[in-house]
Amino acid sequence: MGEQKSIDVGAVIHSAAGIAALLLGALMYNYPWAQHGFAALMLVSAVSAVLISWRMNAWVPGHWLAMLPIIGIGIGYSVAQWGFTLAYVCLCIAFIHFVVRGIQLARASAATGDNDS
Repeated sequence: MGEQKSIDVGAVIHSAAGIAALLLGALMYNYPWAQHGFAALMLVSAVSAVLISWRMNAWVPGHWLAMLPIIGIGIGYSVAQWGFTLAYVCLCIAFIHFVVRGIQLARASAATGDNDS
């Protein structure tokens, strides 16, 4: 038998919050309640990212850039409405980045013949 792998609950929470925030962020321009949901999910995603980074001791520049949506949320609530758009654009850029990195890692793994099974 092979090695048993466990599910990282923090990563699941982070990913689910990020994907749900993408959806609510798209809705926030037509439904005011979605803006608050978007902000809450971005907060959950940011806190889980910090906890994951702390637990795994994986502090890379990308983790700090991932906090830009939280700055946008702060601007949106305290200074100007465009802060929410800034947060949503930053989230979209981060999502595209992680999809591209996932594809790159999958291709690299296939090229070297690495298998987890």
